[in-house]
Amino acid sequence: MRIRQAFLLLLAFIAGHSVWGQLPEQQAQQIDAFANQLLEDWKVPGIGLGIVQNNKVVHVKGYGQRDLETKAPVTPNTLFAIGSSSKAFTAISVLQQAEEGVIELDAPVLDYLPEFRMYDDYVTQHLTVRDLLCHRSGLPRHDLSWYGSAASRAELLERLQYLEPSAGFRETFQYQNLMYMTAGYLVGQVANLTWEAEVQQRIFKPLGMEQANFDVSQMEKSKDAARPYQKTEAGDIRKMPYRNISTIGPAGSINASPKEMTAWLLALLNEGRYMGEQVFAGSSVQEAMTPVMTVPGGWSNALRYDNGGAPVSYGLGWFISNHKGRKLVTHGGNIDGFSAEVALLPGDSIGVVVLTNLNGNPVPGILRNYVMDLLTGSEIRDWNGEALKMREKQEEAAMAETEDVVRQEGTTPSHELEAYTGTFTHPGYDELVITQKGDSLFAKLVAAPEPLPLGHYHYDVFYNDDPDWGETKVQFLTNFEGNVDQLKVQLEPSLPAMTFDRKPEPKAFSAEELNAYTGTYLIMGVQPVTVQLDGEALKMEVPGQPTYTLVHEQGHRFALKGLDGYTALFQQNAEGQIYKVTLIQPNGQFSGDKQDKD
Repeated sequence: MRIRQAFLLLLAFIAGHSVWGQLPEQQAQQIDAFANQLLEDWKVPGIGLGIVQNNKVVHVKGYGQRDLETKAPVTPNTLFAIGSSSKAFTAISVLQQAEEGVIELDAPVLDYLPEFRMYDDYVTQHLTVRDLLCHRSGLPRHDLSWYGSAASRAELLERLQYLEPSAGFRETFQYQNLMYMTAGYLVGQVANLTWEAEVQQRIFKPLGMEQANFDVSQMEKSKDAARPYQKTEAGDIRKMPYRNISTIGPAGSINASPKEMTAWLLALLNEGRYMGEQVFAGSSVQEAMTPVMTVPGGWSNALRYDNGGAPVSYGLGWFISNHKGRKLVTHGGNIDGFSAEVALLPGDSIGVVVLTNLNGNPVPGILRNYVMDLLTGSEIRDWNGEALKMREKQEEAAMAETEDVVRQEGTTPSHELEAYTGTFTHPGYDELVITQKGDSLFAKLVAAPEPLPLGHYHYDVFYNDDPDWGETKVQFLTNFEGNVDQLKVQLEPSLPAMTFDRKPEPKAFSAEELNAYTGTYLIMGVQPVTVQLDGEALKMEVPGQPTYTLVHEQGHRFALKGLDGYTALFQQNAEGQIYKVTLIQPNGQFSGDKQDKD
């Protein structure tokens, strides 16, 4: 008798913790037909779909192919990059630490990261942990500061102080990946681990997300991983290389399967509980899904939300609006070759995850809205038909030729092409390298896999119109000596073009070569200036002034370290001996002959 009772109790326990259910057959068939139609209409290789309802996983299925070459199908366990849908995981990992009192959401970031610096000192002192998570720092995206960069998280954090804001602090919503990177970095520093380790141990593990990872190099090793694709201008589908964004990871590097993501949805809909375990507090879920910042109207387009024109807000890792009067919590994700959508109707206990392996496609939002219409019994709007009509209009507009009324015809560059080549630097970005091949210039942006060809636009402005990057103009600037020493390029659309300085050409000098510059020079026949060799560095001594270190720039030209705009240009005579120096300063040029000639 006791054995029978124990067996019945075991069955009750299993039943009480089962997360599996099933959609009515008609609804499942409708969803299957709609998903397959989307594959055809949008040329999406594959879709991974997961649906939860009333604390049950009611539908997990793959459609299409994860790999077009092998024709391998998408399965419930196929790994996809979820892109910025990762932000919700980062927000919860921060909130878990807040639950424990390890951090305070409204404490300055500076309390936890003493090295943290923003462009404005007031923002540095007052920007809080909450500010990191709701996109109100005043900083625009500056995505090319990190996209494709090999810089570490600590190095990206150090770059923040050089990135110019485009709005006032807490003035408006501006989507910002670097702030989420900072939030994840903070989580790791506080835990004395990494963001990845925190999420793995405290979220993935209790949710049974055993395949989920943070790096495409891990994803590639999986036998069931989707390959990334993009649509060409000609309409063909082309395989893309995986993009490793692990450095910016907390903003968007998670890879997971639709089946695993349903566990995440269930925990969020069940106040942080999953399979009887409290993974994170229900109060944290509520905090994350409470509006903090109103999102400008551009994000609330008619094909993304059916909210009657109501505002869209952002909480902590989530966009918040409504779907036909029901509270909608959602976050999309896009990274090279993948587009995703994770969404919840908390009041209806409905969650949907849509994962695809085509770059920048609208299918995740279309399928999300269709499923929500179907499961709530609402009138099903023609989401796909409307989107296809909009695509047609956009393609027609793109085909229309627009006259360039700005370009000045008949102009020529002021220098030979070689003069524009070199390495140019900005402290908030990776180096920008300009090279010459034949009669063309090329710009190597770290984010682009290959150097971008630069055609001549007008005067000293060159441009690239690669369809993957949009038109990018580069303006070269000439200094007072007639040398190209800077360039301007607009890498952040919301700000004016930023200036990159030419990097001095590195040159290793022998002691003998440096010795040739040493000696005393009588400037304008009056002022003695002495150049001496101190170890491996040249030093310049001017009576009554500090000793200056000379830093080689190019040729026989040296900069005076610590004095912007001050350089020393040495000259050779017919025998190749240094006989003269000219001090080039903002207020003029001053020359003097060498007094102790060899």
